[in-house]
Amino acid sequence: MSFIAEYTLSNPILYETRETVPEVTVEVEDEQPALKSDSRLTIWARGQENELDRFFRELPHDPSIADFETLATLSERRLFRITLSSEGERGLTYIDAIELGITFLEIKATGTTMEYRAQVPSREALSSYRDRCDERDLPFTLHRLYRTDAEASAKYDLTSRQRDVLHRALERGYFEVPREISAEELAEEFEISSQALSALIRRGQKALVRSTIANDTNT
Repeated sequence: MSFIAEYTLSNPILYETRETVPEVTVEVEDEQPALKSDSRLTIWARGQENELDRFFRELPHDPSIADFETLATLSERRLFRITLSSEGERGLTYIDAIELGITFLEIKATGTTMEYRAQVPSREALSSYRDRCDERDLPFTLHRLYRTDAEASAKYDLTSRQRDVLHRALERGYFEVPREISAEELAEEFEISSQALSALIRRGQKALVRSTIANDTNT
């Protein structure tokens, strides 16, 4: 059974911009590593409009990036594609992770802290990944390591997709009153439509009710 690791790295990517505008949260949407140089990241920057303007003005001066372009400008968030400089390349651990069988589930940064949530196949793989981070001079701090709950998904008749969506919805405050994230925003994180997201949540909730409350009533 694999594990979920939650950890932080002291990462140079956008460090100076993040330090200057700590009110903006950066979320990595996609990573496109290159063999030698010109690796790219697609990122969401989220925050108030005035802070996003400051973030935008700081980007050209950040030593970790060679170039950037704005892909989308929405209310309180902007989508950027950044090309990494040699300093930024040092913070890109995507290839190391893939070689060790590690899958990044979430990468986000607020201020100088870059947080990761990743699925790792074993403790040994995580230890090897940590060693590679040390070699790159990327201080690594593990905050939480726990087993994935595939057995629970089977018990409650959930598909892995339904479980992922329900878990993320809970983490993001979708079930809070009032909601802390909209269906549209949550759907964007899974790259699906809001209608598809709603269907996954309804079916997942139905499976949970059938496997818990309905079972208790029948017994």
